[in-house]
Amino acid sequence: MLSYIVKLTAQKAITLPASNGYFLFSALCTLTSATPLDKVFHPDGEKYGKSVSVGFLKKDILENFVTEDRFFPAGEDAYFRVSFIDDADGWQFAELFSKRRGNTIRVEKAIFSLSRLFLPGEHTLSLAATPEHIKSSRASSEAAFRFLSPTGFKRDGRQFFLPLPELVFGGLLRKWRALVEPQAWPGVEDVLARIEIQNYRIRSHAVNLKADAERKTDRILRGFTGETEYSLRGATGAEHEVMSTLSAFAFFSGVGYKTSQGMGETLPFRRL
Repeated sequence: MLSYIVKLTAQKAITLPASNGYFLFSALCTLTSATPLDKVFHPDGEKYGKSVSVGFLKKDILENFVTEDRFFPAGEDAYFRVSFIDDADGWQFAELFSKRRGNTIRVEKAIFSLSRLFLPGEHTLSLAATPEHIKSSRASSEAAFRFLSPTGFKRDGRQFFLPLPELVFGGLLRKWRALVEPQAWPGVEDVLARIEIQNYRIRSHAVNLKADAERKTDRILRGFTGETEYSLRGATGAEHEVMSTLSAFAFFSGVGYKTSQGMGETLPFRRL
C-alpha cells in the first residue's frame, strides 16, 4: 500500500470550489488515460469501491475540509493525497509522474502544473505499508480516527453521515476482503458489532457537486468531519488484531463512499 502527496502550482489565478474532489478525480482520469492505471480509476466492478483514494485539493494537505471556495493566485502551490492499495499501481503512478512532471493538468477550469511528488516517508501523510506490516502493528482494543474530509455512507439506499461503528469498521472489513485478503477473519462480523463509540467531535458538511457535461444537475453528498474514538470491550488477542488492522488500513483506503473523489480521507491516531 502506497500513499503519495502531489504538489501542484497554479498557472493563473483561479477560484475552485471547496468540494473539488470530483474535478480532481476527473483530472487524474485524464492523466492516467491510455495507461495501465486507467483500469484502477475505472474498474469493471465497484461494489466495494476503487482501490485508489484521493484527497481534496488544498493549500495545506494537513488542513481539514473547508466549506469556502478556495482562491489560488498564480504561482501558489496546492496539494492533494492519492493512495493505492496495490503497490504495483502506486509504482506506476510514481513512474508516470516522473515522466509528466512539469506538464499541466486541468482541474475544472483551473490549470495547474505538476510540480512535485512526495514519496512515502517524505511527508506525514505519505507512507508505505504491506498488509503483513499492518496486521503486525501494535494490537489494541481502541481506535481513533480524524476524518479530514466529509465522510458518509449509503444505508438502505440513502445517504447516512454518522460514524457508527458498524458502518465504519464494516465497510473497512468488506474493502479489506475485496482488495487485500478475501478469507480474512471469518465470522468476525459478530466482533465488530461489539465496538462502541467512546467520544466524538464531529460536524456535518454538504459536498456540492456542480452540474457539468457528464452530470446534468447539481448533486449534494452529505458527510461529517472531526474525530471519533472507539473501543472493543473484553476483546481477545485475535480481536485486537482485527481492530488495529482495519484502523491502520483506513489511512490508505479511506472510509465510506466516494473516497476516490475526495471524501472519507481518514487519519488514524492514538490517544496518549
